[in-house]
Amino acid sequence: MAKRDALSSTERLLDLIRDDSNPEYSAPSVTSRKSFGQRFKNMFNNPVSFKKAISMGVDLGHDDLKLVKITRISDHKFELLDYTRIPFDPEISKDNDRFPQFLRQHLARFCDHSKNLELWCTIPSARVETRQIRIPKVNQKQIANSVYWTYQRISPFNDEEKLFDFELLGETEEDGKPKIDVMAYTAPQAEIKNLKDLFSKSGCPLTGISIVPFSFQSLLRSGRIETGEPHVSSLYIGRDWSRIDIFSEGNLMLSRGIKAGVTTMIEALRAEIEDNLFELSIAKSPSKDTARIRSIKKKLKYELDQAHRLFFGVIHDTPAQPMDERQRLLKEDKIFKMISPAVERLVRQVERTLRHFALNFDNARVGKIYISSGVNLHRHIVEYIGEELGIPTEAVNPFVESTNFVSLLPSPENISEQSSYAPAMGMALSNNTLTPNFLFTYKDKQKAAGSQRINRTTFGGFLLIMALCVGLSFWQERTNSDKEYQVTRLQQQLNAFTLRVDKNLILKLVSEVKANNRMISQIGEKYLGLAVISELADLTPTNIRLLNLSARLARQPGKKKSEVKKSLVIEGIVQGNRLTLESALAAYLMDLKSSPLFKQPKINKKSYVNFEDKPVLKFTARLDLV
Repeated sequence: MAKRDALSSTERLLDLIRDDSNPEYSAPSVTSRKSFGQRFKNMFNNPVSFKKAISMGVDLGHDDLKLVKITRISDHKFELLDYTRIPFDPEISKDNDRFPQFLRQHLARFCDHSKNLELWCTIPSARVETRQIRIPKVNQKQIANSVYWTYQRISPFNDEEKLFDFELLGETEEDGKPKIDVMAYTAPQAEIKNLKDLFSKSGCPLTGISIVPFSFQSLLRSGRIETGEPHVSSLYIGRDWSRIDIFSEGNLMLSRGIKAGVTTMIEALRAEIEDNLFELSIAKSPSKDTARIRSIKKKLKYELDQAHRLFFGVIHDTPAQPMDERQRLLKEDKIFKMISPAVERLVRQVERTLRHFALNFDNARVGKIYISSGVNLHRHIVEYIGEELGIPTEAVNPFVESTNFVSLLPSPENISEQSSYAPAMGMALSNNTLTPNFLFTYKDKQKAAGSQRINRTTFGGFLLIMALCVGLSFWQERTNSDKEYQVTRLQQQLNAFTLRVDKNLILKLVSEVKANNRMISQIGEKYLGLAVISELADLTPTNIRLLNLSARLARQPGKKKSEVKKSLVIEGIVQGNRLTLESALAAYLMDLKSSPLFKQPKINKKSYVNFEDKPVLKFTARLDLV
């Protein structure tokens, strides 16, 4: 039975989680350390497939095997490919060594060599304990440890014997503090291993293992069962026991087993019929009569068989022989009165469960009850349950037509037979997002999430590199286009020149260049004096006065141009402070030397004299002209 438990002290739980020094409370590791190379290698082990995945649900019942095969068109649209029921061979039980071969034979025929097949199967929910718990809102990395130790505190279990897993339902508030609602559960490791090994031996390994309550949850979450009520319940009436599951917004919130079922009703019916028949026999014949006793037993067996066929007929058996309508109604009313005490006890157990749900879940009220059974229940039983509880009831029908469900073959005619396929249909609609999977627990999800993060990072890096390469390619193409355009333009300009170069043309150009050079040289010689005077005027400072200037610029007759030395002789005075006259003269000569017209200035004579009653430095300098 699922329970809702919350910690009374948030601080104590957090201290318990953080206390790593106590080995008694060391939670199992929730992460797996793998080398980056291995993870990188595993990225490519599951290539993207564009084929539609086919999912098959398997329900290993008490005496038969039910199979449903569907394909997922979209997230909320499905196509029913096939379904079947296979009765077990009475000579081959589930524990028989030949059972895997029996399973292989029928699974292979039903699968029809389908690829990308996902196989989901149910295990009995009697030994699976589910609890809806509430934990403080903690860091994402601490949720697993928080849920684990909260569950251990409420219901201790052995990790070697029990598989532990949980599913986050959402965030809520309690006493003004944020909390997280969690559906946690434990399942026997041995039973899961045996079922997994059974299908492995049959050649069809399982993708997922779950229980019927989670199968019904998949029907709700996938939209296969559409209900306008936020809170609904599923009541399964079995042979020896019954089970009630309550769902809120598609999430399993509470599951409880009830020790009352069809066998209880049949025993009550047998006791009533035996009492009535023996009382009638004693009243009519006080003496012992073996023939009468045999007749009464035969009549008792007949009455029980007829009552069983009317109220608890086997779903897949042929219907009972027709009888007079009035007689049938009287018979049904009489039988229902006999079993009503047993049905009443079942209703009271269901009522207590619904009251417990309302008290512990904010006065939530179940709006509809879906009833299913391993037998063909009479409508009187279904109607009586709904009337007593005051809640609408109906049989589960996973074949109901809707816009998100396409069937390629007709549905079973009998509503009870349709209802019997609900577990298999729920398993066929299951996936690791909708359905808790005993073969893919929270530890596996954390490993997958880590690998997915690496895959996304790697893929993002590839996209970035690809974008850079594409950008570089466009840039290079643009550059090449520009260069090709320039080459084309230059080629066009080159082609526009039709002048043909030869030796005579070159000699003519050389002659023209020499003539230009001679003309420039003549102009230079002609205006050399003017250039020298202009340069001297520009370079002579105000404190230096030139008194005399003589130059030799013309070429003397009979001498070559290279032998002619042009020179300039200047005579002047330097005015100013007597202490700075020498330095002023030196600076002036340096300025003349830096001129492109003069080179190698030399002082021929210098002396101090009075000029206008002031001491000055008189000098005579010679400058060679370029």
